[in-house]
Amino acid sequence: MSHSVLLVHSDERLREVARQSLEAAGCFVAEAADLIAGSRLARAASPDLLLLQWTDHRLLRDALDRLRDEPATSQSRVVVWAGRAEIRDAINALDFGADDCLAIPFESAELVARINACLRRPAAGARSDQLAAGPLVLDKAGHCLWLHNRPIELAPAEFRLLAFFLENAGRVFGRGELLRRAWPRAIKAGDRTVDVHVRRLREHLEPFGLQELIQTVRGFGYRFGEPARLGLARSASSRAAGDPDARNRAGPTGS
Repeated sequence: MSHSVLLVHSDERLREVARQSLEAAGCFVAEAADLIAGSRLARAASPDLLLLQWTDHRLLRDALDRLRDEPATSQSRVVVWAGRAEIRDAINALDFGADDCLAIPFESAELVARINACLRRPAAGARSDQLAAGPLVLDKAGHCLWLHNRPIELAPAEFRLLAFFLENAGRVFGRGELLRRAWPRAIKAGDRTVDVHVRRLREHLEPFGLQELIQTVRGFGYRFGEPARLGLARSASSRAAGDPDARNRAGPTGS
């Protein structure tokens, strides 16, 4: 790959290790020791990706907001790196605009692979705050699912999984890939975890007749379907959402 990456961390030795790994993979690398210097350099260099040191929620949120507001960095991907003792706090950065989190220490191959994966996806800040599929609307800013203007509360893992499905509708993903891309790296989970959260999402969607949106592809994994192709855009969901006239028209079985 031949992308520009800006490393921001107070540990010079850590930056050196990361720089060597990325330059060996073909990246152009710049460095800064803190968020202030990093933000200044980012505005001048407009890097494809920034690796930002985890500090605390307020400082990092402010830094991300500034980067997203700047034309030079609005499309830059942002990966937050943090020590393993801090990673459970650092993954909250995903909720306010980071694209990924990386635990320190890391393997060089993992660093390069994670950055490659981020660069293949749209920047988190470039995505809409709302993702929609028929009557289903996922509000990323408000961290809430809406179905027919009714709020549905989701657990954090359910929210991340549904957001990933919506952003990649129509594509089939194996359980392993879903774990890698929709779960924080610090959380230890197995294939069974994916099945459990898919079941829970279907339970949230079932009262609205939308459970078939999350399809099981035998031998491969799961796919999020398109409501129009499944005939789910309004019919079954409007009955389940409490439209008595729709229920009467449908008959006693509701089918």
